[in-house]
Formats: sequence, C-alpha cells, structure tokens
Amino acid sequence: MATEVLLKNARLIDGLRDAPLEKASVLIRGDRIAAVEAGDIPAPQAAQVIDLTGKTLTPGLIDTHVHTVMIGDEGLSLFMANGITSVRDCGAKLELVVAVKRALESGAKFGPRLYFCGPLLDGAQSSLPGAGGTIMTQNVASRESIPGVVKPILDAGADCLKLYFGLTADMGEAIIRFADGQVPITGHIGYMRASEAVKAGINGLEHISPSVFNDVCPAHLRFGPGTSMAGRQFVERLRAGWLAADFSAPDARALIDAMARRQVAMGTTMNIYWLFKAGYDAAARDPDRRYIVPKILAGRRETAAAQGKLSDPDWDLYFSRLAPEVIDQERKALEKQQEFCRRLFEAGGLIVGGTDAAINYPPAGFSLMRELELLADSIGTMNALRAVTSKAAIALRKQDDIGAVAPGRFADMVVVEGDPLEDITRMRNVAAVFKGGMSYDPKAILKDLPVNPNYPAA
Repeated sequence: MATEVLLKNARLIDGLRDAPLEKASVLIRGDRIAAVEAGDIPAPQAAQVIDLTGKTLTPGLIDTHVHTVMIGDEGLSLFMANGITSVRDCGAKLELVVAVKRALESGAKFGPRLYFCGPLLDGAQSSLPGAGGTIMTQNVASRESIPGVVKPILDAGADCLKLYFGLTADMGEAIIRFADGQVPITGHIGYMRASEAVKAGINGLEHISPSVFNDVCPAHLRFGPGTSMAGRQFVERLRAGWLAADFSAPDARALIDAMARRQVAMGTTMNIYWLFKAGYDAAARDPDRRYIVPKILAGRRETAAAQGKLSDPDWDLYFSRLAPEVIDQERKALEKQQEFCRRLFEAGGLIVGGTDAAINYPPAGFSLMRELELLADSIGTMNALRAVTSKAAIALRKQDDIGAVAPGRFADMVVVEGDPLEDITRMRNVAAVFKGGMSYDPKAILKDLPVNPNYPAA
C-alpha cells in the first residue's frame, strides 16, 4: 500500500463535530492521519487516491468491553470485519491476555488494537462460577493482599483495572486508593453499590443491568454479600428489580447526578438483551448467528445437550424456548435500562458502548452493531456513534490516538455504504476498514471464517 493515501468526497462523521462534513478529504501518512479538510486536499505525488462518493467515513469503532481469551482468532477477525479497530479486554488472567496483545502487536494474530484490564478483581470468594472464573478472575482476599495482586497487573502494562461483583465497598475503595489514578478503574459490581463506587473515585461502570441495580431497584431486591450470580434466581431478581426501578427516587437521582458530575463512564452492554426486544422470530432468523465462533458454539452445544434441547432448531440461542411472558418482561426491563441510559446522557453523563463480546449473543463484532441500535434508540444516532468512538476513547484515556478522524490520531477508520445518520443499521454495510493506514475488505475477512452449521446458509 502507498505510504500516503488520500480519501476524498467522503461524508465524514469525525466523532467530534455535531454534524457531518460533506465532500471531506482525509490524508493518511504512514499509520497516522496527516490532514482533514472540508473540501479538497491536493494529492501528494505517488499517493493512492480513493474516491468515497456516496459513502460515509467514520472513526474506527471501539468496543470497550470484550473478553478476547474466550473468542479465539475467529472472534478477533469478526471485530475487524465490523469496523471495530480497538477493543478493551475487560477480564482475563494476566498471562493469557498479555499473550493475545503481544500476538496482535507482532502480527502473529489478526485483529484490532487491544487494551486490557487484566483479571477481574473479585472478593475473597469467587462470584463467577465455572470455567469463566478460572480464566477471568483473581481473588483479593484482604486489604493486605492488594499490593501483591494489583501491582503486577499495573507493571504488566494494563490500561485499566476492573473491580468485580464480589468485592465489598471497603475492598473496592482500597483498590481504587492503591491504584491512585495510574489507570482508569471500571467495575462490574454487586456487593459494592454504584453510589459507593462513584464516591470512592471509580472511573467507569460496566453493564447497566447489574452495576447500577442497587441504586435504582427496590431496597428488598438489592444485592449484598452472599448473593450469587449463578442460576435462575439471580436472573429473576434482576428482571424484577428493573421492572420496578424508579428513576425519580432519591437514590437513583443522586447516582445519575454523581455519575454525570464526575464523568463516570457507563459501559452499557445492552446488546445482551437485544434478543428480547427483537423477539423470538427475529432472533431465530438473525443472520449474525452464522458467525458465532466455534469456541462459544461448543459451549452452547453443551448447555443445549444438558437441557435436552439439541433437537431444537434454535438450540444455539441464549433464550431458546423461554415463555412468551418472560420474554416480554425482559424486553420491558431492557427498555428501563435504555431509560436510565437516556437520563444519564441528558444529565451530561458519559455513555460508552461495550458489548461483553464472547460471553453472550449476538456474536463478537456484530454485537456492537446491536449496541449501536439500542444506543441510537436511547440517545440519538450521532451520540450513539460518539459512544463507540470519541467518548469511548476518552473513557480509555486513549483520545490522543483513537476515537476520531483527526490529524495525529491513528488512521483507524470505517467506510460505510450510505448514511448511517439516516438509519443506524447502515453501519452494518461496511465497505472497507482502515487500521493504522492499512485497508481491509470485510467480505474477504468473513469469507475465511467458519460458520455456524446450525444456521442455514444465507
């Protein structure tokens, strides 16, 4: 590829402006953006010139919440095929995620830029059951153990730390104080209330559903020490709490105000519940099912076999054969989460798009497209795009390098057919992906990936 590349005649959504630039030009020099203009930029001698008439150019997308060690090389490729050029791994054993990062940086693996948190910092007793806990969590048994646990993560170059569900408020606060602002700290919390975490100085929260739960749900449904995330009771408690959530109550109002005032990033991960809003029939026909990576599909097969559902045509779906009334309740609970997102945004809060890719359906890469749809419905299309570009970069403290089409930042961009501001689902029409100035064809990426044999060929 040429050392310099000139993109011209693009509809540019740069991640920063309130409105797109029409007929914009972007000059790439090496792996960085050299210039951005509303009109023409004279083409340097020997530069490759690409005409983007009729197409939209956006920053490379950022998924702030993924689990790379659970999705294999196929999942890494799926990110790139969907225009996701940067991700943050939000929980993995240190040696595992460092190995993935090194492989991506060396070119041994193909995929996005990887930032990482290291292991989930859990309480003395693991709150994530099964194999996921084995490769994702690290217990912090006491205050005295914090330096021995946290310092090696920071020394390994972690871009963030993540507090997990089983940490009590005093332990969470102690970790935040020990880190002393060296990196952002985010959390999927439960025993610790969101209001306590914000007061202690946390920089982000992951998952609207559980992490703000204790401050918006009725008091008798709150989590606390002894609450397990395993099993049906936890899911039913979440559902009941969100259905009864009152955002006008003092605790909820105080949390929203505090998060907005302190710019605590809300990593939404609402796509986990997208199926319930789409409905059973739409989910069963969803073409994204073709690309559930083999590692995740194997886990679904085990679950379906244990439930005696392998004969069902949709055994790979997370909510296969749930009762219609349960699906309706989950949809209403999701709409309450969207309302929380909207209220936080209107209060001036920082909304960022994360998906929990690898843990749930939809599959890696495509899940951010679903997140965008739900965010656009909550806070508007341009704001949704910012949530997965410039705002996400701010939450990661990487705004000097990624998140916007601006001089000096990495030449990470997405070329989309049509105008996604008219219809956010057009973000799925990815024509080309640039990472560090190199161009990739999403169709060619998908062509080389395995497909889910449980889904009929398109």
